[in-house]
This record gives sequence, structure tokens and C-alpha cells, in this order.
Amino acid sequence: MKNFILFIIAVFILSGCSSSKKYMEKGMYDMAVRKSVEKLRKKPSSKKNIMVLEKCYPLANGLENDRIKYLKQEGKPENWDEIFGLYSNLKDRQKLVKTVLPLNLEGKNINFPQIDYDAEVINAKKNAAEYYYIHAQKLMESNLKDDQRAAYYELKRVKDFYANYRETDVLMQKARENGLSWVLVQPVNKSVYKLSDEYLKSLITVDLPQFNTEWLQYTEKNIYKNDYVINVAINIVEISAERIKEEQEIDTKKVEDGWDYYLDANGNVMKDSLGNDIKKPKYKTITCKVFKTIQNKVAHLEGSINYIDASTGQILKSLPIAADNVFDHLSATALGDLAALTTDHKKIIGLKPLPFPTDQDMIAQATITFKDVISKALYNNKYFLK
Repeated sequence: MKNFILFIIAVFILSGCSSSKKYMEKGMYDMAVRKSVEKLRKKPSSKKNIMVLEKCYPLANGLENDRIKYLKQEGKPENWDEIFGLYSNLKDRQKLVKTVLPLNLEGKNINFPQIDYDAEVINAKKNAAEYYYIHAQKLMESNLKDDQRAAYYELKRVKDFYANYRETDVLMQKARENGLSWVLVQPVNKSVYKLSDEYLKSLITVDLPQFNTEWLQYTEKNIYKNDYVINVAINIVEISAERIKEEQEIDTKKVEDGWDYYLDANGNVMKDSLGNDIKKPKYKTITCKVFKTIQNKVAHLEGSINYIDASTGQILKSLPIAADNVFDHLSATALGDLAALTTDHKKIIGLKPLPFPTDQDMIAQATITFKDVISKALYNNKYFLK
């Protein structure tokens, strides 16, 4: 039925760019009928489109009637959905063509017999719904989740036919529950660093429902019959020593320091055209010593996200994760002519050394990044589990 619907959509997309005759020549009789009716609504006297409709309408119906005959003779109960679609198409086509009837072609009256398809449509609909309902119940006898999910979709098809059919809603709910896979997300500390339970839980206090799919539910509560477990493991917690490095640099700069005179070859002061002495600027080099203090401390978190089959304990996939928090601070003092300082050094002169963050603060800041890495990894792999 889904393919049939896609076919109809394709019909309407393509119908805007080809003539009814071209469709007829390609053997696309249903499309030829639809296109000719579209044209005849605008111009009922169009000879070309009347001829196409007269020829293609019986051919389109004939193809579908032949298919219906075959499906009925085959006798498979799963055929009733397709039969329903075919009868519905025959009925809709007849209704469409009726809007331009009767037609006249060179004095010849053209009309088509009207067939009551309702009984066949209703019968096929009833049989299709019954087939899906019974087949879904058989699928639900299985312990396989794929079968439960297939049963759910077949029951949805029943509801496409009838909004209220026997115990369809109850069975759909049961198939839904049986077909659902639960994913337990839990933190694990594998590092030598002692981490509180509260801290570990904070790692997975992300929006878990955003990772849910149609048949997967993520949870941090171990109260369901879990199908999968995702261990968010911290393997390494490293905090560096508080490092202080002292450096010295000398900034130099040439600046003007008065002026001097241009001399000729004989050592006399040169004159300009007005008789004035010709001067030139005189430069000197100034210097300034910069005493820099560089503070550094790093917190590093490293771990993995492990996807585990709860029934076997097998690791299905492992993703490495890591995050850092870096404390860097630069301060400096100067000795000498401050005018010699570079732009970068001017920014840090006068800054004082800062107290180093505590280990706990460093870990807390690294954790913010770590949680973001975890969330992105879970989201990017949300379709890995089925």
C-alpha cells in the first residue's frame, strides 16, 4: 500500500511536465487519463485529449482488474490490502472521469458505464483488516522484539482501515511495550581518583529523552528490564602540579632624540634654497626589562562510553571521550623605559599572580566540557542500538 501511495505521488509530480499522449505512448495509462481529464476540464472540445481518454481509461481499468483477478485466484490473505488499493483506485478514477462526461467527438457521444465498486472496496477493506489483525496476533506470540514491532505496524494498518476494530488499541499498546528496548545509562568510576556518587550521577544528568528513538528508551533508573547498558566510564583523572615559570625579556625601541645637521663634503652645514640649515632627526635606542610570571595547571578527564548487550554482557561498541581544563595566567613587572614596551607586554604589566584553583575547582570546570562531550557522543550514536 505504501508503494501504491508513492506511485500516486509520483503521478502528480510528473503529470505537470508531460502531455496525455506521451503518457499513453509510454503505457502509463492511469497518468494519461488524469492528464487528459485535467485538459478537458479546461477545454472540453479537445479532440486529442478525448481520444486519449477514450483509449486509456479502459486500458488503465483493465490492467488493475487483471491484477485483482490474479490476486484473488492466488488466494493469499495478505493480498487483500493490495486488492483494496486497486479497487479504491478504480473507484477514484471513475469518479474523476465522470467529471468530464459525456464527451462528444465529431458527433459521436462518448460515455463510460458506471460500476458500483463499493461492495468490493468494503469487502477488501474488511478482509485486509482481518488479515492484519490475525497476523499481528501470531507475531505477538514470538519473543523477538522485531516481531513485536512488526505486529505493532500491522495493527496500525488495521487502524488505517477502522478507527475502532476489536481489541486493536489494547494489542497495539502491548506490542509497543514488548517491542520497546530499554537502555540504562550509568556512570562508572575506573580511575584511582575518589569521586562521589553525586558527582558520578551528575555526568549523566543530561536530557536523556533527546536520545530516544521510536523503539528505544534511555533511562538512568535501573527499574526496567534493560536490554542494553551504556557505561559512561571515567578511566583517568589527572591533575598537574601547580607550575610557575619565570622569564625575562628585553624590549628595545628607537625613538627621536633631538636633531642633527646635514654636512657637505667639506664638513660645512648644508643650506636649503632659502638659506636655512638642513636638519635631520636624531635617534636613540631605549630599553625595558620585562619580568614575566607564567602560571599553569591542567585537569584532564579521560574515559569511554561502552555500549553493552545486557543479556550477554558483550561490549558492542566503545567510544573514547576526554576533556581538559587549563588554568593559564600571565603577569609581569617592568624595569626601564616603559615606552620601549611592546603592545603585548603593555597588556600584562601590572597584572598580579593569581591563586591557583583547587583540584576540585579544576575537576568541576573540566566536567562541564566532559558532560558536553558525553552528550554529543550519545546523540551522534543514538541510532546504533535497535
